[in-house]
Amino acid sequence: MDVIEKVPLFSALEPEDLQAVAVLARPVTAQRGEIIISQGSAGDALYIVVSGRVRVYVADEEGREMVLGLEGPYAIFGEIAILDGSVRSASVAAMECTELLKIGAADFLDLLESNTRLARSVIGSLAGLIRKLTDATQGLALDSVYRRLVARLQERVVEENGLQVIPERLTHQLLADMIGCSREMVSRIMSDLGKGGYIRLEAGRWVIQRKLPADY
Repeated sequence: MDVIEKVPLFSALEPEDLQAVAVLARPVTAQRGEIIISQGSAGDALYIVVSGRVRVYVADEEGREMVLGLEGPYAIFGEIAILDGSVRSASVAAMECTELLKIGAADFLDLLESNTRLARSVIGSLAGLIRKLTDATQGLALDSVYRRLVARLQERVVEENGLQVIPERLTHQLLADMIGCSREMVSRIMSDLGKGGYIRLEAGRWVIQRKLPADY
């Protein structure tokens, strides 16, 4: 219950609705590097992240990857394939030891059919996801590599002891996979930002020292 009520998809539900979801959930653990769901596989369950981090990505036949997102606690994934009855549209892998809650497809669909509040919550969540994907597609089509990189950095910034930091370890290759460009391009931009005094690497995290320029 404590975890499920913090999941955006379920946050507006009444306590009895949350309990109905909670009784369906089963705890599972994924080790670092373990693939939790595979692109193209059947949608037999959805997952909620309790602790740890996962990487959501798509890959082509040549093994090239595009990272769609990095998700942490209270994120939910795998629900789309359940709702439309199709195969998984992306893969999800654990970036570290990750604790999850797993809810089977049949159980979730049965609950969805009997609970109007849950159905409305799912519809709202899907609408938000569509808007997010629309914005991401617009960025890929219209923004420069630099602007896409800055957007990804800024969306992960948190404040710690008066500093603007990105607490996650985001490698140049991971950033490149997130914005659809080469690692070399990301390395060049990050190096220039470092030389300009905008950003620095400290104890495995990025520290934003001053506002990043709008253009490169």
